[in-house]
Amino acid sequence: MLTNPLSSTFSKPSLWDECLLKIREKIGPSHFETWFQTTDLALKADGCACIEVPNQFFADFIEQHFSAFIQEALAGMHVSFSKINFVPTTKNWKIIQPITQSLEESTQRAIPNTIEKKGQFHPNYIFDNFVVGDTNRMAHAAAMAVAEAPGKTSFNPLIIYGGTGLGKTHLLQAIGHFAQREHTADSVFYMTSEEFVNQYIGYVIDKKDSTSFYKKFSGVDLLLIDDVQFFSGKPGTQKEFYRIFNRLFLENKQIVLSSDRPPAKIPDMMHHIINRFLSGLITDIQPPNLEVRMAILRQKAEMDGLSLPENVVRYLASSITSNIRELEGTLIKLIASSSFTGQDITLQITQEIFGDVMARKKQRLSIACIVEKVAQKFDISPNQITAHSRKRDVTLPRNIAMYLCKKWTRQSLYTIGLDFGGRDYSTVIHASKKIEADSRVSAELQQTLKEIEADLQAITAG
Repeated sequence: MLTNPLSSTFSKPSLWDECLLKIREKIGPSHFETWFQTTDLALKADGCACIEVPNQFFADFIEQHFSAFIQEALAGMHVSFSKINFVPTTKNWKIIQPITQSLEESTQRAIPNTIEKKGQFHPNYIFDNFVVGDTNRMAHAAAMAVAEAPGKTSFNPLIIYGGTGLGKTHLLQAIGHFAQREHTADSVFYMTSEEFVNQYIGYVIDKKDSTSFYKKFSGVDLLLIDDVQFFSGKPGTQKEFYRIFNRLFLENKQIVLSSDRPPAKIPDMMHHIINRFLSGLITDIQPPNLEVRMAILRQKAEMDGLSLPENVVRYLASSITSNIRELEGTLIKLIASSSFTGQDITLQITQEIFGDVMARKKQRLSIACIVEKVAQKFDISPNQITAHSRKRDVTLPRNIAMYLCKKWTRQSLYTIGLDFGGRDYSTVIHASKKIEADSRVSAELQQTLKEIEADLQAITAG
């Protein structure tokens, strides 16, 4: 990975290796493999730390998304530097190999936003960059209405819910962007629920002053809080949130919240908070259909100055069906590989890079998807289905999920058992036979299976 330094620089290969280990821990193996395997460090005599990269695309992207992690790693190694430059350098760089890591990580770990961005909002999260389709049209329209007239519509509070990576944060930040730019609200405040909890704890425990925390929100005209399901099981935080919520609500200030599930299904949430939620508009975002996924890819490619062949767009959109974040991450990897090798993006190259990963991903996700759909049907969490619990209200959903996994996937009974908490393959056989037998005599069970399988069929069709 590390090469001989240029004659005009003083380089420490072992030092950069240590820095790379720290960076890898922060950003994860998938992003590290794409962006940092072809980098080097050169310390200039003038105090500049030069991060050498293959080309300008790498330089721009790493500077925008990862510069803070590089600074932290260098500081952790006690490296003195006055500034960091990202320099495209001609070297005998190692050619990027086809990506072997699972793409699942990009579902859980988004590409980091620029640490040093100005203000509360990411510059890309605006309404103009949000692709509207049948699965998110209502949420988008409500968000636009609220942004144009905060506190003056019946959509107060506005609650947007849906799965990971479907655009909830994008819409919340787009509302904030619009309100600030168009001056529809004088004071706009965005934060995640985790930030809310941590700040509240800091005021209560460290400063022993919850009143000051409450007063922070006194002048807010538009409050945006992401992932309110994080308040679950935190009664002290919920009480403080309710005080703030109630005050803003009674003053006709706009409140916009997001959640990964309908508010009524958030466990351990106080009833009076749920009742307040129900007084406004609750709208969901569903996974995008094929046309929307293709439109998202075209738009993201266009933003990077790239025109993707239509067969490449369709291949990627057909292979990644449930998560916009993962779709975007895959496109970035493809652009990076093309930029580095100098090759045009074609369907053949795309399949060479992602083909094996896509095939394995489909098999893994099929089990996860089935478990999720069954959990939704029975109003329980996926973890309850795969956990070691013998409660009667979980046994039936678990048996149904195992039966459907056996029917709908090509996974072995052994693999299915492992995905259900390490159970033996004989448990999968027993569950499948029981569901088959019971469905012959139970019309209710037949209907339940029919409804779940209709959802699975829709996903398969894209």
